[in-house]
Amino acid sequence: MKRLDITGLRGIAACIIAYIFHYTILFQAMPHINSFQSIIMGELARYGAYMSEIFFLLSGMLMYAKYSGSLYSAKFSEFFIPKVRKIYPLMICTALMTWILQYIGHWKFGYYILHPDGAETRNSLTALILSVIGAQTGWISDNDTYAVNGPSWFISVWLVCQIFFFLITKYGKRECLRNLGYAFFTGLGLVLMLCPVKLPLLYWCSGRGYFSFFAGVLLVQIFEKLGETGRRLGCIFSFLILVCALYFAYSRDIPNFVIYTSVVIWPSLVFLSWGSCIIRKILGASFFVWLGEMSMPIFLCNMFTDVLIRYIDLRLYLHLDYADIRVWGGHVLFSLVIAWIFHCIFEKRKKIIPDRRQRDEKGKTIKS
Repeated sequence: MKRLDITGLRGIAACIIAYIFHYTILFQAMPHINSFQSIIMGELARYGAYMSEIFFLLSGMLMYAKYSGSLYSAKFSEFFIPKVRKIYPLMICTALMTWILQYIGHWKFGYYILHPDGAETRNSLTALILSVIGAQTGWISDNDTYAVNGPSWFISVWLVCQIFFFLITKYGKRECLRNLGYAFFTGLGLVLMLCPVKLPLLYWCSGRGYFSFFAGVLLVQIFEKLGETGRRLGCIFSFLILVCALYFAYSRDIPNFVIYTSVVIWPSLVFLSWGSCIIRKILGASFFVWLGEMSMPIFLCNMFTDVLIRYIDLRLYLHLDYADIRVWGGHVLFSLVIAWIFHCIFEKRKKIIPDRRQRDEKGKTIKS
């Protein structure tokens, strides 16, 4: 059964990453109304830098819940190819469109119009090829060095996590051996975040994915084995940890903030949202679920949309003030429309144009 609250949480996380963190980084501006709003958006941008871990964590939980008892006789192609078919068309299309638009901007203005740091490498033919095959991050490089579409680094690392999950789950003969494998990759991820080796599959970004994905696999097992009383106590405990951790992070400068959020904040938040009836109802609201259904288009269309907005701004001499809250609001609305269009095209949940059979049936109805 589909968890609407988990879908809603994905939608909120995707919007914070795309429309607050990426906005402030790519446009070098913070939308401003008053000091309180600036503090809130500043904190959301700070946490948004490492909110991809929520996607890894939820993915690990859902993968285990769905496949833990069904991979023993499954072929790798049966497990992996459906995921590739679902996500690759959108990933490839957004990479190509971003790459083309960046080159148009470079031809027109003499420089890459967005994300200029490392732009020559990021917009090279090598980067495009790696981005199209899904090996832009974690395979031969760290961060988004070869990611034409920067946010797609998540997909590249996520695919590696899927492969290791399949191998452990399929060939682990006993539950203790499988959990030992999951725990190994959780520990490996923590080590790589502290001391990245900078070898294929052993980069810092690889560690981010390994830790949160396989921590999610272990976390869902803990949740399943707790009784009703244990889950309630766990939710209370998670809430207290979350409040204290957020206050501590706000009042002090935390070194290795990515580890702090990955180990303390995100597991507490996800456990609380997984087990609390009140949080489930809030996250399961129809608007959040709608955003969650579009979380991947929001995530992957974000950089292309930002490049497009910046190109229009420069081409038409609009001189947009990206710190203006109205510009930010227009950016969010425009980006959501683009994400919705891509969602309709690639995920086929809705159709902009009715298919032939629907048109024929409609024509028959009109004639009758």
